[in-house]
Amino acid sequence: NPWKLSMTNVDLAYASATELLKLFKARKASPVELLKAQIARSGKLNKEINCLADCYFDEALVKAKAAEQLYAKRGFKPRPLEGIPLLVKDAQRVKGKRTTHGSLIFASNIDDHSDPQIERLEKAGAIIFGRTTTPEFCLSGVTHSRIWGVTRNPWNLDYGPGGSSGGSGAALAAGFTTLATGTDIGGSIRLPAGWCGVVGFKPSLGRIPIQPPYAGRVAGPLTRTVADSALAMTVLSQP
Repeated sequence: NPWKLSMTNVDLAYASATELLKLFKARKASPVELLKAQIARSGKLNKEINCLADCYFDEALVKAKAAEQLYAKRGFKPRPLEGIPLLVKDAQRVKGKRTTHGSLIFASNIDDHSDPQIERLEKAGAIIFGRTTTPEFCLSGVTHSRIWGVTRNPWNLDYGPGGSSGGSGAALAAGFTTLATGTDIGGSIRLPAGWCGVVGFKPSLGRIPIQPPYAGRVAGPLTRTVADSALAMTVLSQP
């Protein structure tokens, strides 16, 4: 089996994107096995942490299989994030998917386009396999809502992960994903990063195009390493 892994599922789930891309190219790790490892962790742990909203596991596994087959081709030149799992905050639009903004008002809202940040990440090869929880309309430093319930900190379930990108911070800390997205006005990326022990980067205004409606709002990456945030920013901050 050319995709036999020397890493444990936990090692794989917590590996950085920069490390994984090298392993994929060397055929020492598989996008499929990576995604399966993270899905398995979420299946085991998310009931208590509650950081995931809608999930698209089956279709994501099809995309991971396609990425695996591409890496097997001689001379293949992967895109910057080819085969890397991505969770998207449930306040950022994904074409054809529900975006609730953490509110019962938008419980049936299906978007006809993706936000610029999401378009760029997908175009770079990242695989969206679910959404992360957020408080209603992102207007809180904690992450709980009537639609998704209470999200807890993986380090200590008696505490919260911060907000409003708390689901993304918790998912990274729990090993549910390699990359996640967030938005920030007054700390919505930075608070979850600090409370969950991960890396959150709030770009300057205008660095990454963003969909309305909030004045002063920016979109940015959440990761587990500074190198992964830099990698995400090379994809996101284009003309």
